[in-house]
Amino acid sequence: MKKLILIIMVLFSLNAVAQEKNALLIIAHGSPSQKWNQPVLNIENQVKELLKAKKIVGFEEVRVALMEFTEPSIATVVKDLENKGITKIFALPLFIAPSGHSVYDIPTLLGLYYDKEMDDLLKEEKAEIVNTNIQITVGPTLNYDNVMKDILLDKVKALSKNPKEEALVILAHGDENFMPIWENLSNETGNYIIGKTGIEYFDKAFVEVGQSFAVDGVSPILKASENKKKVIVVGMYLSMGVKNMADNSGIIMMGRTVESKKMFEGKNIVFAEDGLLPDKRIVEWITDRAVEWMNK
Repeated sequence: MKKLILIIMVLFSLNAVAQEKNALLIIAHGSPSQKWNQPVLNIENQVKELLKAKKIVGFEEVRVALMEFTEPSIATVVKDLENKGITKIFALPLFIAPSGHSVYDIPTLLGLYYDKEMDDLLKEEKAEIVNTNIQITVGPTLNYDNVMKDILLDKVKALSKNPKEEALVILAHGDENFMPIWENLSNETGNYIIGKTGIEYFDKAFVEVGQSFAVDGVSPILKASENKKKVIVVGMYLSMGVKNMADNSGIIMMGRTVESKKMFEGKNIVFAEDGLLPDKRIVEWITDRAVEWMNK
């Protein structure tokens, strides 16, 4: 009798393992601009290809979902995964560092966290909150490991000609509720880059994806130009280049709008064209985190 019970337990356990189906869900912010969204959406196939190339098995599905503005939304993708029999999801927030989005919004949308005020706000924005029996685990943001530091280092190296005569300014989104983390990340990244390049001047500013560039970004850039002959500006943004921010912002002065780029005329200031994407190291970072989760 005991042997029979043991056999039944083993078979039940094996059947449960056999029925377990994992999915990797990559979550990014999303934008009304398809130009912003496309590099993120491209990651889906890139991760699939890398998992296949490395012969990593265990994920039945790899999907990208966007938190705001457009499809595929988080709820749409999770429903689809549920229909495909997925039992476990590893949700990876493709955000620079911890923020209100990664710590509160995404867990709320995934049905893992509840706060009435936030719930009401999301419903006002017509965001659908997930209701599923799938087991969901939320992973880290991009500040985990050195991937951003190395990508930005390469961007600076590509723009640098004479480090001793150059200044570095890093722009990042920031989040007032998590500012110590953003301050440390920006300082660590700046010090990492100047240590690798020989650039001696470094400053930073927190700019909300172009919305406050003229107010918060222009001043440290102009200050850097007073100290060095050339200023290199790079940004900790997933899919937005700081050049685009500089070219498309302005500030009202004396009743008229002054374009930010006008303030830089006659100065040797160069801006990185792209955000962190596209870069294969982001794809590798995602894959590494997925493997860590599977092997936990």
